[in-house]
Amino acid sequence: MKSNLLVSLLACYALFALPFGAGAVEPEHQETRNLIDFVTRAANLFEQDGIAACKEFKTPSGPWLLGDAYIFVLDFEGKTICHPARPSHEGRRLVELRDPDGKPIIELIIRQLAGGAPDGWVHYLWPRPGQTVLTWKSSYVRRARSPDDGAFYIVGSGLYQMPMEKFFVVDRVEEAAELLADHGTATFATLRDQAGGFLFLDAYVFVMSLEGIERFNPAFPELEGRNVLDIQDREGKYPAREMLKRLENQDAGWVRYYWPRPNEQKPSRKEAFVKKVRVGEEVLIVGAGVYYD
Repeated sequence: MKSNLLVSLLACYALFALPFGAGAVEPEHQETRNLIDFVTRAANLFEQDGIAACKEFKTPSGPWLLGDAYIFVLDFEGKTICHPARPSHEGRRLVELRDPDGKPIIELIIRQLAGGAPDGWVHYLWPRPGQTVLTWKSSYVRRARSPDDGAFYIVGSGLYQMPMEKFFVVDRVEEAAELLADHGTATFATLRDQAGGFLFLDAYVFVMSLEGIERFNPAFPELEGRNVLDIQDREGKYPAREMLKRLENQDAGWVRYYWPRPNEQKPSRKEAFVKKVRVGEEVLIVGAGVYYD
């Protein structure tokens, strides 16, 4: 059953969306808001009932199994406490679990919350319940303290092929900018790594100099080292020039233009979040975008 079932079932009692992740950028899609509410209520129940809440999360006729959506619970050592879709995982420490791209799924989930953050997002390839075909899944996770032992656990759920959100790319750009500021262009290897958190769905991070030289672009590596100021989109816009203009008097902003998705040639509508970052003696522009067509 597809995720639109979750949308319809949760919409009737989705009450709020809490601030998270990218801060000022609100979720645009109802599916995202519903998933946030779903996990938030599950985390509240876990904080009330502790491990006993897992029995409710696994009840077939209960409110916690909705189509492809289910609640999972992990501890911060990577042990699965509750997993209705894969009970065989329960009690096992699965820190080494990776998707086909090599992403360490559990490690990335723990990393999102290990620093004390209340919540976070992780994107990876995973089969729907009862299937073997892999598809993109985006999981929202929250910290929750158990009354049983006073320890923090991770409560989460995910959607398959969910719509891209602006805050997903804002988060990646902000993180990439921090890495570049701290480690310089050695960060490019991390940004290009399929096993990292910077390549998911059709999102990727690119880096350009103030002179218009494409310094890094994992989706279109043929552009690296080239001056891209004179590249036009199908409406005659110059995306690189628009980015430079947008950042003349501010450190970050959004730019709209047409650009192909990775591995495609047909241009699609795209909106990119771009940010200036100082890397040594040089100022670079870091960006990532959302496709709409």
